[in-house]
Order: sequence, then C-alpha cells, then structure tokens
Amino acid sequence: MLALTLLLLGSAVIIASSGAAAQDPLETFSDPATFTAFLQAADPALRTALFLDGLFALSYAGAVGFAVIAFRDRCPPAAWAGGLGILVTMVLDVSENLLMMGSLGLAGAGQVITGERISLHVFVSGMKLHLAAFSLVAFTFTLPDRGLITWLMRWGGRTIMPIAAILFVTDAFGMGANASLGVFVAMTGGFVLQAILMCREAQDQPQVD
Repeated sequence: MLALTLLLLGSAVIIASSGAAAQDPLETFSDPATFTAFLQAADPALRTALFLDGLFALSYAGAVGFAVIAFRDRCPPAAWAGGLGILVTMVLDVSENLLMMGSLGLAGAGQVITGERISLHVFVSGMKLHLAAFSLVAFTFTLPDRGLITWLMRWGGRTIMPIAAILFVTDAFGMGANASLGVFVAMTGGFVLQAILMCREAQDQPQVD
C-alpha cells in the first residue's frame, strides 16, 4: 500500500504540475472567464490528473489509516483524531475531484463557471488541506520512538505541512504560489519516512514458525 501510494503520488505530481494539467490555479479564486478558459485548455490532461489523484486519495487514506491502527496504543485519542481526520480528508479530496469534473463538463459545454461555483472549489480545497494538516499532526503523536526517522516525521508533520497548507489557502505574505511545494515536500517526505518506519517495525516483529 505504501509503495503504491508513493508511485501514485509521483505520477500525479508529474502530470498535475505539467502545463495545462496543473491544478493549483483551480484551487484559488480567479474571475469566471479566466477560470473557465483554464478548464477548457486543461481538458483532457486534467482528467488524467484527477484519475490519478482519485487513486492517490484511496491510497493515502489506507496508508495513514492502517499506520494509525498499528500505532494506536501509544496515544488512542490522537489515533482516533488522525484516523477519522484522514478519512474525511479523503472524502473532501474525492468531492473536490467530482466538483472539478462537473466544472470541466460545464466548461466543455460552453458555459462560464460562476463565481459561486469557483468559491465552492476554493472552499472544498481549503478544507481538505486544513484537515489533512490536522490529521498528520495528530498522527505524529502515535509514532513510536525510532530515532531520527520519527523525529523528522514528528516535526515535519507538525510544522511544514500546517504552515504550507495555510499559506497556500490564504496566500499570506504572497507565498501562496510557493506553498504547494511545501505541501509536496511534507507529503512526499512523510510517506518515504513512513515506508521506512513500517519496514523496520515489520522486521522487529517476532517471526512465527
């Protein structure tokens, strides 16, 4: 599951960050004409990115969810918060993709996307990022003590992801455009470290003959 998550993350990032398929402009407010024109130019590449993002949503929910279950005894309240949070994050992520698919259809039919619908795009995206940051922070309180790996996971999850997510949503200090890189670094680094941690945990388990 972790390997699949990393593969899908890499594929989604490559496609979503290339040319017309980039999704960042669709997660911030812009005037209806510009938003609609971007959607029309992005189809069909954006549909491929949404397909990969849908698979990624299922994968990260499983990866983080099962890890939380494995480490739940360390801090049960944090495990509940992180587990439920990542599930709701997945629901918001899928909802965002479905909303985007609807807007693609409207734009393809020659209709201008309304300001109200664009605001809904921004709202769902912002809620998803905030809840993802909260879920990862909660998850860090369930981690076992495994030296540098868990130290990086704890403080990366408690600092980089929340700060980057809120900067992206608010565009504070004019850093919204660069904040998506922070989200990418936090998520990619976190999943790599989680894969290493889970492998070490599996190796430490007693073998049953």
